[in-house]
Amino acid sequence: MSEIDRITKITDRAGSGAPNFTNGVNFAGSDSGISPHAHTESASEPGSPSNGDTWWDSDNDIYKVYMDSAWKDWLGTTAPTSNAWSGDRGVITGESFTNYEIQYFNIASTSSAADFGNLSVTRGFKLGSCGSSTRGTFGGGYASSRRDEIDYITHSTTGNATDFGNLSVARNYGSACANGTRGLYAGGINAAGSFVNTVDYITIANTGNATDFGDMSGINSGRLGSGNDATRAVFGGGLGGGASNTIDYFTFASAGNATDFGDFLATQNDMQGCSDATRIVFGGSAGGSNVLQYLTTQSTGNATDFGDLTVNLDGAAGVANLLKGVFAGGITPSNPANNLEIITIQTTGNATDHGDLAEAQSYPVACSGAAS
Repeated sequence: MSEIDRITKITDRAGSGAPNFTNGVNFAGSDSGISPHAHTESASEPGSPSNGDTWWDSDNDIYKVYMDSAWKDWLGTTAPTSNAWSGDRGVITGESFTNYEIQYFNIASTSSAADFGNLSVTRGFKLGSCGSSTRGTFGGGYASSRRDEIDYITHSTTGNATDFGNLSVARNYGSACANGTRGLYAGGINAAGSFVNTVDYITIANTGNATDFGDMSGINSGRLGSGNDATRAVFGGGLGGGASNTIDYFTFASAGNATDFGDFLATQNDMQGCSDATRIVFGGSAGGSNVLQYLTTQSTGNATDFGDLTVNLDGAAGVANLLKGVFAGGITPSNPANNLEIITIQTTGNATDHGDLAEAQSYPVACSGAAS
């Protein structure tokens, strides 16, 4: 039997009297306050962490420590400044007062937008948009009738868009997101004016027509919000049988129908999301709203309040690099907006002014990639 020798006094630093050592050694008295830290290796955030817990984010190869009620990268920020589906150049298109131009701006630093080029077919009301760090795509829309064209641009080279292929169903008011390899175009309103729950996919690097992927969970499949991480595509809100608060998700690698994710704070549509590697922030809503709310992409559940936009927006585009998200354009309260409003995706709080669009755009869509 082990023996402790020559100790004259043990004092409890957290209470009075003799201490209790929580991790195996107990004496009569109050708890010493010594407790173990948890270590987790997973692709999603551990639930209910305590300060000092560690997490190996296997999806992004980042080691993190929980401090000040947030996960912090070990030894500072080790994450890259871009990922497979985003970069510092934001590219946006949608209805404006005079045309359907494409604009671009710098997400990483305060700046106003400049002209990029034009779509191959003039259309708006509204498209879907997704891409990779090198290529952006824009699909669907409306110009006299619902359209099925998909265009693409190279983020680093300004100029007009090029034909990519076609959606399986001509539609507008759909939504899209991509993990840099595969892009999903979901929902919308078809040529007959009916809401469709069809989800198509494209391979971003290869031009060609979209292929059926699966279906949304219900008829509330138009005017959706969307976001993603490396493995999941998330679509929510929407209109069809009335405004909805339902959130669906898909796994990019596996074609199939939607799985329930949770619910938004309220029934809403005409909002958009912006995504980093682990979180999606959604902003705005039909009729105008300043509410920002977020999801942790790998943890199913209901949305949480994030903060507020500087103004009430309806139909603003959402776009991000790996750290910052920007909500651009939209309607406030009844006219196209030229707002660029920025947030730090991992830090809850209100949006701030980031600059202006070169021309106001209603119901725009956006994607981002590398500027060079």
